[in-house]
Amino acid sequence: MQFLFSDSGIGGLLGALGIDWKTLTLNILAFLVVVWVMGKFVYPALMKALDGKLAELDETTKARKAAEQQLAKAEESAAQIIAEARTAAEQLVAEARDDASALAKDTERKAQAQAERIVAEAREQLAQEVLTARHELGQETARLVAEAAETILQEKLDGNRDAELIARALEGHK
Repeated sequence: MQFLFSDSGIGGLLGALGIDWKTLTLNILAFLVVVWVMGKFVYPALMKALDGKLAELDETTKARKAAEQQLAKAEESAAQIIAEARTAAEQLVAEARDDASALAKDTERKAQAQAERIVAEAREQLAQEVLTARHELGQETARLVAEAAETILQEKLDGNRDAELIARALEGHK
């Protein structure tokens, strides 16, 4: 090692490279002091700050995962609510159709009953009118027959014929 640190400047290997061993030693010593100071004061603070950031990143990652899980649960819940709402809406539509069908059938039944009642009333009224018309026709016929008979009898009957008709009429009533 002697040859590395010789004073001959030219004789030593370090001297050949243009390095002063005293300056090199001071530089090494200064480097070691800087490393020690950094290890004692700077690196712990730096590591503490880095650990804080790492913990913050871990917390953020956990919060993100929790938010993703909550979002998945919320989406699942929303899908379930939508499915239930669709089922309820379909059920309401089916009930409304059934109610409308029942209402239509009930209305049709009532209309049929009313039509039957109207037809029955019309038949009854028609029967009454027919009876009235028959009665009036009978009265009119009797009146016309009486008028015709009176006209015929007054013109064509003479005394003999009159007596003969009276006798026949009396025999028919006995």
